[in-house]
Amino acid sequence: MKTSAVHIERNRTARRNGAGAPHIVIREACDRDGVVLGHLVASHDGTPEGIVAAARRASQRMFAAFADACNVNSRIIATDGAGRPRWRVSPNFAVIEELAAM
Repeated sequence: MKTSAVHIERNRTARRNGAGAPHIVIREACDRDGVVLGHLVASHDGTPEGIVAAARRASQRMFAAFADACNVNSRIIATDGAGRPRWRVSPNFAVIEELAAM
């Protein structure tokens, strides 16, 4: 399987911004066309309430940093204690969905 340069660059950017770290929320800021503007990271305590609070903090920072950010197109992922992506958070913070095991 061929890996695109965009995919590789996204992985490098995510690692620089904390992906793979335990108990963090990663907000991938995208514009209305789905173009990635940047990544924001906030730590959480592993509880659903802590994940939502961290997602809200990352979202506030996203809108302050990127005027063109689109809430719906900007993904929110939370890692577990081992640093693996474990949960997806809805843009309105109402749903925390466990990701399928890979």
